[in-house]
Amino acid sequence: MLNADEQRLIADIAALAAQTGAAILSYYDHPDSYHVRVKDNHTPLTEADLTAHDMLVRGLPHLMDLPCLSEESDARVHQHPPDDYWLIDPIDGTREFIERSDQFCIAIARIQHGKPSLGFIYAPISGAYWYALRDKGAYKYDGAEHTRLHCRQAPLPPTVITARARLSRIMRDYLDTNFGHYHHICCGSALKFCAIAEGRADIYPKLSPTTSQWDTAAGDILLREAGGGLRYYGNLPGSYGARSTINPPFLAYGAGFGEEALQAYFVAMQRALEPEQR
Repeated sequence: MLNADEQRLIADIAALAAQTGAAILSYYDHPDSYHVRVKDNHTPLTEADLTAHDMLVRGLPHLMDLPCLSEESDARVHQHPPDDYWLIDPIDGTREFIERSDQFCIAIARIQHGKPSLGFIYAPISGAYWYALRDKGAYKYDGAEHTRLHCRQAPLPPTVITARARLSRIMRDYLDTNFGHYHHICCGSALKFCAIAEGRADIYPKLSPTTSQWDTAAGDILLREAGGGLRYYGNLPGSYGARSTINPPFLAYGAGFGEEALQAYFVAMQRALEPEQR
């Protein structure tokens, strides 16, 4: 249960996220205002991303006086991160934003000594948000009430969630090998972590190193506090603030996946990816 100071902090973050979300949506219905460009890492960038970045990096230090590292910060800023800082993705799911779907969000995490201690994910279209604090649980606010979240015990067959409806051959083979029968749903951005935390999905495999630390930090603690978890290639826990911000392949999962099963999934992942790494 959150104490009064923690509740106040979450309320303040939610207010800042709502203001930022409103600014993002001011672009949403006017595609001619996006001014899409492609960054060095081949991902898109819009004016909405930059506006959200400016609002968050100015606003968050007023709520808690910590340095703020954003996806849109100068890359040199990420080379030597401090021990305690805000890590944000102003728009997680920029492609989905450009496609004018509702599957984008604002992702905010507090990183302390390489681990997320607070995670906050805000969906501008619905106004819902999900949040977690270390050892205090995970929650969702749907516009009416705050609900404690618990990952469900994975049913048979489980529900797999991925970013796109069409699965690659490697992903299909990986899922067939590990799960045989499974349901499949798709969702963009860090909202996949929210779906697992609230029991709408069970496992999210990412077989390519195409996400960054700001994509996963908030979802990492959200799942952990809801009874699930996030493990990286080799069945390793995440560490934030490393010199490289690129994540290796990973598995995000709900409840009921024991250590033996997780280890088997990572062995299968290594076998699946070996041909790609040659």
